[in-house]
Amino acid sequence: MMNEDKLRAIVETFANYNIGIQTKGMHIVGINGQAADFDANTFMQDQLIEMICKVMANQLIHETWLSEQNKK
Repeated sequence: MMNEDKLRAIVETFANYNIGIQTKGMHIVGINGQAADFDANTFMQDQLIEMICKVMANQLIHETWLSEQNKK
């Protein structure tokens, strides 16, 4: 089960990869400047890491698509 120490460890680890995670208590409210709304209490630690990675993948896909569109 998640607790504040585990959430802090996740936030600090992602920061090592220049990925900013904003929290309010046990809620993730932002990932790399994009709004998010995840209650960390409802995830196991590995599940939350995977969810953040999925959000990042979607952000990268979107940014790549925008970059391609802007070149046309």
